[in-house]
Order: sequence, then structure tokens, then C-alpha cells
Amino acid sequence: MVLNWTPEVIVEIFASIIIFVAALLTYFEPRTKKIRSLFFVRMGMISLVLFFVLDLLGNLFLSTILIRLYPIMLFPTTIFFIIGINYMIKESFNSILLIIAFGAGVLLCYLAFQPDAVAFEFRWGYIDINPVGMFEVMEDFLSFFLFIPVFYWGLKTWINAPFSIKKEALIFFIGIIIVAPISLTILIFYYWDPVFIIYSDITLSIGVFILCIAIFMEPKILYILPFSVFRIFVKDRNGYPLFDHDWSESNINEPIFTGFINAVQLMSEEVMNIGGLLSIDLTEGILILNESEYIIVGLVASKSSKLLKDSIVGFSNDFEEIFQKELKKSIIDKKEYMAAYELIDKYFSNFPSKLIKSRKQPLLLTGKYVKIPLELENKLRIIFPDEEEYEAIKTELIKSPLSFTYGFTKLYNELKDEIEKISDEEMKYLDENYERNKQ
Repeated sequence: MVLNWTPEVIVEIFASIIIFVAALLTYFEPRTKKIRSLFFVRMGMISLVLFFVLDLLGNLFLSTILIRLYPIMLFPTTIFFIIGINYMIKESFNSILLIIAFGAGVLLCYLAFQPDAVAFEFRWGYIDINPVGMFEVMEDFLSFFLFIPVFYWGLKTWINAPFSIKKEALIFFIGIIIVAPISLTILIFYYWDPVFIIYSDITLSIGVFILCIAIFMEPKILYILPFSVFRIFVKDRNGYPLFDHDWSESNINEPIFTGFINAVQLMSEEVMNIGGLLSIDLTEGILILNESEYIIVGLVASKSSKLLKDSIVGFSNDFEEIFQKELKKSIIDKKEYMAAYELIDKYFSNFPSKLIKSRKQPLLLTGKYVKIPLELENKLRIIFPDEEEYEAIKTELIKSPLSFTYGFTKLYNELKDEIEKISDEEMKYLDENYERNKQ
């Protein structure tokens, strides 16, 4: 048998390999492997690979059966992509687009097995088999229809991305632009000259690869839209704060937040004891509480989610297991629970931080990690022998202008001289009184 090697077959081989490798990248990355929404997107990419493979095999072997089957793969491709995008945007698979895609897919499957659905054509000196008539129209409709949610997903993700992952979101959006508007525009020219289908396939595969690379680099991209996580807080059963972590700026200080949770606990004690998890609607979000044997964990987010509830339960269980010794001894020193940041990385690593707003925003480390001139450091250690006071003051001085540091040390020296002067005068006065009384 002589194989029908055409330029389109060769291009589709490379397109299939690129898209398949891109899908594998998201699977083998530990942070993206178990993301539910990405699972559906990944299945959509696998269906797209099958779309290209069946098409190239159909033309390679001049098989009318395979040419009837390959457009059908657009049906699951579109369905999987829409479900995945819906989960990323609103954590629900229901949408009008899904209903339209399902109806169009069923019609495509019906048209695929009509007698005049495919035909042989002579292009570029080669024989091709392609869908024709209404079968071709429905194939193109699903192709164009798929670009709508994909482009909307990319645009909304890029616009809402926090500064900390804006670069990765831009790379992701560039991939989406190549997949949707650019590839779509090239595909339209196919009706003028069939050679443009080759350029469209190349562009599509490159775009898919770029957006998958962006997801591989930063999985937080997938959690920009469904909800925002603001703050997590851990306290013991007596109301003492043990651990606190912010993903965004909060106007609620720690004592007020702790008091609020304590009040909620008292008002809902019966509910908490029954269900373990309690969700309370706030003005601009929701508070999710989970009470266990030793601690109560509160999470403030823009809205509730099964993922968040599962994460907070897992975080609570691991927190109690890791710090069981400290909790049994009722230790309330927050320093003893600093290792809980490892649990933040385990259960909430995919949620982007919104603390950094711009490139010009000053970033300050604690005094422990900041280097200062040795002379100033020696003076501070003399002034503040207590280690905690020393670190706190050093951090505050780093935030202040340089002139403030000079003024601080100058004032200290002046006050020290005054104290020594007063001490000398007091000693002199006491010595004189002692001599006088002695006489």
C-alpha cells in the first residue's frame, strides 16, 4: 500500500505531538496533577490530539471512515474545554454554552454518517479526503464556537491576575490569543485557499503549548477566577490565637478577628458540634469555620467552595497532628506554631497572594533577615539586650529614613549622658550627706 503523504499530514503529526506533550506537562507537575478543572481541560486537549490523529490517518490511508470520525472528536473537545473553563470561572459545569455545544455535537454525529458527508479532493498535487456540505459547516461551527469560552477565559484571567503572577498570566493570555483570535483568523482564510489550514494547525498547536507552559510554571493561574482567599486563622479552644496567614490586605486586626470567631463559636456551639464545618455569610465574602478537638480554624474567602472546605479540614487535621504535643500542653506562644506555614504550602499553595499591588510597592523583611551596618547593630544590641526587642526595633528602623536612625542614636546618647550626669550629681549629693552625717 502506498501511503498518501501530504503537507497537511506531516503538519498534523507535529501538531499532535506538541499538544500531547503540553497535556503531559500539566499531568506530571505535582501542583497541577489533581486540579479538577485542569483535568477536563487536559481531556479536551487529548480529544484534540485524537482529532488531528484521525484526520492525518484518514488522509494517509485514504480512509473515508476515519475522515467521518475525526470531526466527531470536536464534540468531546468542546464539551471538556467548556466544563473545565466553567469550573475555573464559577466552580460549576452548567452553562448555556454547554447546552449549545452538546446540541451541535449531536447534530455533528448525525451528519457524519450521511452518504454524502465526505468527498475526495485534489489539493497541491495530492489527494485529500475532507468533510463537505453540512458536515463541514457543523465542524467549522464547533471549531469557531470553542474559541469563545477559551478567549473569554484567557482575557478574564489576565485582567484579574494579582501582581505576583501577572507575568505568568500574560504568557498564558498570549497562548490564548494565538489559540483563539490568530488561529481563528487564519482558519477563515481556508475558504479562500485551503493551504491556510496548515498554518492554522501550526498556530493552534503553538498556542496550546504556550498556555500549558504558563500553567506548568504557575498553577495559581487556574485559581484567579472562582474565588479569592483572604485569610486563615487558628486559635485554641480557649480563644488564644496560634497562627495567622494573609493572602491579601485586611482591615481587621487580629484581636477583633479573634473576638469575632470566639463570639461565633459561642453562638453556634451546637451547630459546630454537630457538623464540624460552619459557613457564615459576610458582607463581601464568607467565613468558613472548622472545629476539631484542640483548635478552631477560620478561613475568610470571597465565597464557599468544596475545594476550600476540603482544604481547611485537611489543614486542621494536620495542624493537630503536627502540634499535638504543644496543644496538649496548652502552649499559646505563636512562635511554637510557625512551622504551620508548611501546611499553607501543602493545602493552599495554588491560591495567589494579593498583598503585592505593584512593582513600586516597598517590600520589607523582618529585622532577622535584614543586614545593617555593624556599628549600628552593636549600638542596638547594647540598647536592647532582649533579642525580641532588638529584632522589632531593627525592623522599624529599616523602614524609617536614614536620618531617623542618626537622630535615634543621637537622642539615645544625649539621654544616656543626661542619665549619667544625673547619676553623678546624685552620687555626689549622697556622698556629701554621708560626710555631713558622719561629722
